[in-house]
Amino acid sequence: MGVILTVIALAGGLLGVANASKAESLTAEMSQRYLVLLGPVRDLRGAAAAFQVVAEEAFHNVVVPATLVPVAETDGQNATKSFNTLERLLTTTGDTSLAPTLAARMASFVAAQNTLGAFLAGGPQTPQTAQLAKVEEATQASLDATLSSFQDTISARLVTTAEQAQAAASRARDELLWSIVIGVVLATAVILVLTRHAVRVERYQAKQEAVQSDLARRIAFEASLQSALEMSRAESSVFDLVAEALSEAAPGMHSELLLADSSKAHFRQVLVSTAQADEVGCGVMSPDDCPAASRARTMIFPDSTALDACPNLRGRGCSALCVPMGISGNSVGVFHITTVDGTPPSGVVERNIEVVARRASERMAMLRAFEVFQSQANSDSLTGLMTRRSLETAVRELHATGTPYAVAYGDLDHFKDLNDVFGHATGDRALRTFSQVLRDSLRPADIPGRYGGEEFVIVLPECPVDEARQVLERVRERMAERIVIAELPRFTISFGLASSEQAETFDGVVALADAALLSAKGGGRDQIVIAAGDGQPAATPLAVRAQLDANIT
Repeated sequence: MGVILTVIALAGGLLGVANASKAESLTAEMSQRYLVLLGPVRDLRGAAAAFQVVAEEAFHNVVVPATLVPVAETDGQNATKSFNTLERLLTTTGDTSLAPTLAARMASFVAAQNTLGAFLAGGPQTPQTAQLAKVEEATQASLDATLSSFQDTISARLVTTAEQAQAAASRARDELLWSIVIGVVLATAVILVLTRHAVRVERYQAKQEAVQSDLARRIAFEASLQSALEMSRAESSVFDLVAEALSEAAPGMHSELLLADSSKAHFRQVLVSTAQADEVGCGVMSPDDCPAASRARTMIFPDSTALDACPNLRGRGCSALCVPMGISGNSVGVFHITTVDGTPPSGVVERNIEVVARRASERMAMLRAFEVFQSQANSDSLTGLMTRRSLETAVRELHATGTPYAVAYGDLDHFKDLNDVFGHATGDRALRTFSQVLRDSLRPADIPGRYGGEEFVIVLPECPVDEARQVLERVRERMAERIVIAELPRFTISFGLASSEQAETFDGVVALADAALLSAKGGGRDQIVIAAGDGQPAATPLAVRAQLDANIT
């Protein structure tokens, strides 16, 4: 009987060991065969998306900024590097069948990238490059869809493997317990050893399940945040969403975002978690003074009194997590998360904040690129002032609100002679100098625009004609001073001035101001003439206009 019990106990123990080993093997397979693939897939999707952001930014600009070329090259290299890593891992593990179309989609994407090389290197936009951009965008979308499907396949394999490992571990526990019941006395030592082994397997499995759970939660959180950010149309709404995301990513902790101003020399606090809004935030003033921002990497400071603690943390009595936020490779902000001194934020919080920083920076990059495109579309390329069309759009808003305004029609005297004698470069410099004087002399609400050639129209909301005349006199005085400073040939400016009360439409007011300008030209130039009401005609016939243009331009 003792021999039979011993055999039964040993048999049960051996079965338990076999199933426990199977669970451990399945768990190891899950880590070595599938988990390692997620990083390169995520990196490849991120690099491809980053290249797409740069490409879209380039096509929104009339002229491709030189800074976009190295950024595009870096993004393309990162995508290729991530794909090579992924392809090597798939070949090593023998899992090339998991993504049978990946190589073809990647090849199409790389080919589409290369066809845009000439344009990103500074070539002009043409219908052909626009078509190539559509092809590149389609191949990027196809590649991203393939990678997304690949991630889903990996996740399914992970779930299946995890379930198999869990079932094997469960069977191992049952068989070990059966061995204990059958051979308590004879197999005590063996059972203790196998029980410890089973516990190790279970703990390892639990750890892996926790990793998978955290990964799944973070993926869901990132997808939700990305979807919300895509609906934001302004940086202010992005900040509101980020504030909500911080409350979820770092619950109960003091969180803030410092963003660099346009000069990139100063930080300003753009958001703070509402629960701890009364707490003092980080006092760092400049991106160069922030270790995380200047080094462009996440930093954790567990103890504010440690020798290597951040200088801006000393005296505050707290631990800190600092995550930089970058746009196009430049650090433009930093997230600060603080907790009780000696208890720094966990790795889960760190990864969550990095997700928020990455997604927020991507959306802000898109919004700023669009803002630059809008500004360039509405501005004159030489002077930086509004174009005629954008100026007329701004005036329509004044008409919609019933706001009165004055219109000044200005013209540089003898501008043709200036161009002919001193060259077009000098003429262009004169136009830019005059535009700068306008910006320096007018109110923020005033609307200056280049109407064409050397002609300028200035709209002055809620400004009577007499006050508008004083403003124009100030412009002429400052222009005379600036000509000397800029070492330009001497020239003068004539203005015609009219009020919105003199005509029902903006075109009508401009026509009055233009007629007054022609009177100023015909009267000797270098003066301001007010239309109709100052003894001047309300309009000038086209024939007179043509004659004056021929004689005095």
